[in-house]
Amino acid sequence: MYQVTAAIRADESGHRVECSVPLPVPAAVVWDAISTGEGISSWFVPCALEPQVGGRIVQFADPGAPDPTTGPEAAAEAMLTATVGEITVYSPPTTSAPGVFTYVERDWMGEGVPVPAWETTCEVVGNGEDGDDDGCVLRLRSGFDTGGQLPEEALSGSVDGWAQALTVLAHRLTHRPADGVVTEIAATDPVQVTVPELWARVASQLVAPASGVGGGASANAGAVARSGEVGGIVAAESEASMTLILSGPADGMLELFAFPAGDTHEDAAERAALAVRVFEYVDVPGTDGSPLGEAAVDGEPTWDATRWRTWLGALITG
Repeated sequence: MYQVTAAIRADESGHRVECSVPLPVPAAVVWDAISTGEGISSWFVPCALEPQVGGRIVQFADPGAPDPTTGPEAAAEAMLTATVGEITVYSPPTTSAPGVFTYVERDWMGEGVPVPAWETTCEVVGNGEDGDDDGCVLRLRSGFDTGGQLPEEALSGSVDGWAQALTVLAHRLTHRPADGVVTEIAATDPVQVTVPELWARVASQLVAPASGVGGGASANAGAVARSGEVGGIVAAESEASMTLILSGPADGMLELFAFPAGDTHEDAAERAALAVRVFEYVDVPGTDGSPLGEAAVDGEPTWDATRWRTWLGALITG
């Protein structure tokens, strides 16, 4: 739909997910969206970072974790499942050089677990002669500096994840680049079914064929998602996740996914939960209409987390 490409590439140095997406906005706007905490939060996961080499980047990807901005206790609990990395390259784009942002996560499977460091690099390359005004291309590489079975298994789930996240970014910068983004995250309690069983139950309720509308990656491409007051066009999907361009109750994007949930590996194999991450576009008062790269704003969403949780619960119970 937005010419997002994503695939695993292997060479003598190891395995990486490599992604690319053209974006119709200046390189400086995309740079703000991929190299600031506010920007990353507006299309990926809640994030805080220190914009300099040697600075920390903290990403709160667990949908069941508390909002880390609500107080010190919530922040401490959220940090238990957050990923923490170190920024190793932070070079904004210029008229003659691309912007490059790189960070390394060393304890992504938990402190002390002997896994290779996970490195992610974002490169913003301008299309025009001035390197900026004619749009740009975002290239992302994420993976390990070593080969072996672990990288290949760990990266297999990242291909769809990055493709869907970059679809969210591309839609926002294509359609609402001058507006802000309010995010909302909700998740259900675990239920006693496997992830495939839960996703089959949810997808059967949510998707009805609609020929020739939108676009996607599977047999359900172009389907219209419907459930209660929530609707939209399927922009991307995988075995247990779906990204929607919302038509209601808000203007924005929605990521819906099922995931294993349990205190042990054995529990998680037979238990699953459902989560949603909503990116709602909102007007930013007092702006001149220029694109806002890091447009995450302090505003009220159309639906709060409680209402989204109720919607998810209805999908689970049928």
